[in-house]
Amino acid sequence: MRGRQQLSKHDQPLLEAILEALPDLVFVLDRDGRYHAVLGGRDDLRYHDGSSLVGKLLHDVLPAEVADSFLHRIREALDTGSVITYEYQLSRDDVDGVEGRIGVPDELWFEARVAPMETVEDAGELAVWMLFNITDSKRAMQRLEEQQHELERLARTDPLTGLLNRRSFFAEAARELAWVRRTGSPAVLLQLDLDLFKRINDTHGHAAGDHLLCEVADLLRTDRRASDVLARLGGEEFALVVRGASLEDGRRLAERLRAQLAALRVEHDGQVLRITGSFGVAALVAHDQEPEAALQRADAAMYAAKRGGRDSVEVAGG
Repeated sequence: MRGRQQLSKHDQPLLEAILEALPDLVFVLDRDGRYHAVLGGRDDLRYHDGSSLVGKLLHDVLPAEVADSFLHRIREALDTGSVITYEYQLSRDDVDGVEGRIGVPDELWFEARVAPMETVEDAGELAVWMLFNITDSKRAMQRLEEQQHELERLARTDPLTGLLNRRSFFAEAARELAWVRRTGSPAVLLQLDLDLFKRINDTHGHAAGDHLLCEVADLLRTDRRASDVLARLGGEEFALVVRGASLEDGRRLAERLRAQLAALRVEHDGQVLRITGSFGVAALVAHDQEPEAALQRADAAMYAAKRGGRDSVEVAGG
């Protein structure tokens, strides 16, 4: 709906009352960015008193980059004769020379609509800057985005250790296999199964077992590169894909991790927990249809390590 009504001088008090009752602020500014009027802003939980802005320039009261941006929108509205919509964020302390900041939130989001005004005698070109405070909706959207990111993280990770879960591991390993095919560079997959882990749970309880699994995860993630793919596949089984590594590189890495694992001591309820692990190492090769093929080879090598006495590393052929 669009309305236009000729107001008489008797309507002036009504018009002023309406403007002052506006919960959001309305500014009148000229082409140079000088404030000619500040109206509305009745919601003092969101706004401070802006009456002292009248007669000042945008650059007098706002950070330079913000003032430049505002001035650009004002001149665009005046030059095109159209309404410009602009979304921006300001902090409570971004506006200098105003009073009554107590109770105003630190960060506020606004949608502004900037429109040219009809010529007012001796006032030059003026634009009206109408504010709509969208802070609540912005914060609600940010909370929804954070919740969505958290749900996505939970879907990708093992809830106990924070490592990738089995499903995410295979998705990432598939990308690494594609990288091997594309670049012709090597990559290896290490599989670890903790030796006799069931004894920990049976002797010390599942809380102790969970504590030990978390410590093992922390050990494995130490010194990992951003490109490494580390996951808990389930139970006491872990997997690691390392790009740019040969089978020999993978064997040396597995031996180092095996020794670190054997030296690990975890205190839980006055008891010292110890564990060893059996490792299988296999290459990701370009002719594999899926990364599961490399995992099967690493799995077979890992079981060979267990049959050989545990706490050891075995390497599978390509």
